[in-house]
Amino acid sequence: MHVKDLTEIQRTGAIVDVDVDPNGFLLAIDFGGTKIAMATTTPAGQRLHETEIPTLAEQGAEAVMRRMFEAARALIAKTLAGVERRFLAVAAVTPGIIEPDGIRLAPNNPGWDQLALHDVLRAGFGAQCVTVETDVKAAALAEARCGALVGVDCGLYLNLGTGLAAAAVIDGKVLRGANGASGEIGYQLRGVADEVLFADGGASLEGFVSGRAIADRVSVLLGRNVSTHEAFALQDSLPHVAALIEDAFACLARHVVNLTLMLDPSRIVIGGGMARIPGIPDGMRSLLARAVPYPPEVAIAAFGHGAALQGAIVAASDAWALRRSPPGRSPLREVASVT
Repeated sequence: MHVKDLTEIQRTGAIVDVDVDPNGFLLAIDFGGTKIAMATTTPAGQRLHETEIPTLAEQGAEAVMRRMFEAARALIAKTLAGVERRFLAVAAVTPGIIEPDGIRLAPNNPGWDQLALHDVLRAGFGAQCVTVETDVKAAALAEARCGALVGVDCGLYLNLGTGLAAAAVIDGKVLRGANGASGEIGYQLRGVADEVLFADGGASLEGFVSGRAIADRVSVLLGRNVSTHEAFALQDSLPHVAALIEDAFACLARHVVNLTLMLDPSRIVIGGGMARIPGIPDGMRSLLARAVPYPPEVAIAAFGHGAALQGAIVAASDAWALRRSPPGRSPLREVASVT
C-alpha cells in the first residue's frame, strides 16, 4: 500500500496491520460480462489460486450466484488443501451501481436489480468482512494503486468491453459522484434522431460502441448472429463491416475528447476486452492531439481485461485493513473516494 493510503486508513481509525494474520486468506470475485473470475490471496494481495467460469448472465441472478458459490467453494477448498488458513474477507465487483436491495444500471444481467449482493455474499460465505463495488471503479482503483495510473494526479480509466464505462482518478482516488454513478458514460447522448433515453430503457453510447453493441449491429448488417470477436475479424474482408466499426470508434473518440476537456487528465488508460484492438488507441491519440489544448497521454491498462479482478483483490485487502468500518461500507468509499 502507498503511504497516502496508509495515512487515509489511519485517519478513519481503521487497523493498518493487514498482515496481522499471515495464515489468513481473502477471496476476490469479478462478475464480468462473459466470465466470472476469482482469486484467493494473502491479506496483502498476493495471489494464491485462481479460477474462472462462464457468467451465463442470461440464466438469471439466482443461477449465476449458485454457480459462482460452487466454483468459489472449490477454490477455497484448493486454497485450504494441506495448509492451515483462515478465511478473512471477500470482495466482489460487478457491472452496475450496487445498492442494498439490488444492483442498478446492469441491464445485461437479468435479476441483478433484485440482487442484494452484499447480504447474499455474507450469508453464502459466512464472512463478516464483505465489500462490493462497481467493476470499472475497482479496475480504476487497481490501475491507480499498482498499475498504469500510479502517481497520476488526474487520470481517466476507460473500459471497453461487453459494456462501456469510465472512471476518473484524482490524486489516486476514484471519483464516485453523488450516487456512486460517476463514469456511466454508456448513457451519454449521441445527438441522433430517435435516440432512446435512459428513462425509456436506452443507453445510447453503449448501444453504439460497446463490444455487445458492435456484435449486435454487425449481426443485423449481415443478417446472421455474429460474435464480437468475429465482427472484428470480418472487417478485414468486408468493407461495410469495417466502415461500421470505424464509425463506432470515431464516435467514441469524440466522447473521450469531451471528457478530456472536462477533466484535463494527464493520462487516459484503456482497459477491457477491446483495449488492444489495433486502431483504437491511435485513433484517440490523433483526435485528442487536434481537438484538446493539452492532450493527455493514452496508454493501455497494466492489467488489461483482468483489471476488475485486480481491483477486487485491492478492495478485499482494503476491506480487511478497514474491518472496523460498519458492515457493507466499501473500501473505495473510505480509501478511494474523493473527499
